[in-house]
Amino acid sequence: MTSYFLRYLHGEREAVWTELRALGPVPDALAEDVAAVADETMVRVSQHVARIAAALPELDWVSSDRLVSPHQPPTEGDHALIDELVDKIGGLPYALEACLRRVGEVWFAGDCDALYLTYHQEPAPTTTAPGAEYPDPLCLGNAYSLHLEWEERDDPTEFAFALAPDEYVKTNVEGGTHDIDLPAQVADPVLRGVAGRPGITLVDYLRESVRWGGFPGYSFAPDLAPEVLITLRTDPDF
Repeated sequence: MTSYFLRYLHGEREAVWTELRALGPVPDALAEDVAAVADETMVRVSQHVARIAAALPELDWVSSDRLVSPHQPPTEGDHALIDELVDKIGGLPYALEACLRRVGEVWFAGDCDALYLTYHQEPAPTTTAPGAEYPDPLCLGNAYSLHLEWEERDDPTEFAFALAPDEYVKTNVEGGTHDIDLPAQVADPVLRGVAGRPGITLVDYLRESVRWGGFPGYSFAPDLAPEVLITLRTDPDF
């Protein structure tokens, strides 16, 4: 049987991920193959993230946190910490582990007139998510975020990693988080708390983010999306 990885390289990307999700916990015999798919996927995600991050300053984008850059790729320290966390937590979903190893920290939340993006600026949203007032700029925590949350967890039997703030918090409105339940050794975990996308998985959420130039909230109101977004959008190749 042809490996999932080879099928993925030959263009069966969505079919492969659909089948990997159906596995549930990944059998040991398939672990290496699934890990290769996840790694290649996140290498491609990282390339898209870097492309968008490089373009944002040219649009006069300003981070909602002046100390946080739009993209901080993983370091050797990240990789060592991930190895430690895999053992401590008892297993990470393959897509999440690869994301931590290959993509790193992402923070597209901020202010940008060209993207109709507001955080410190007015006007504040008057509706509820999802919708045009909630662009949902892509944000991803890194290995250090996971380590901090794990060390500070309240319940030793249950743990949800807050991978990112939710659509509300990204617009400086009180809200919650986008969460992944851990430990888990599935291929592609559900990302809980994403407005309008119940049951969406990490890989599919990243696909939608790249498809919408890092601001997938506009998919719920495409006619109201800023024209300049076309310069950031592309069809995902993962």
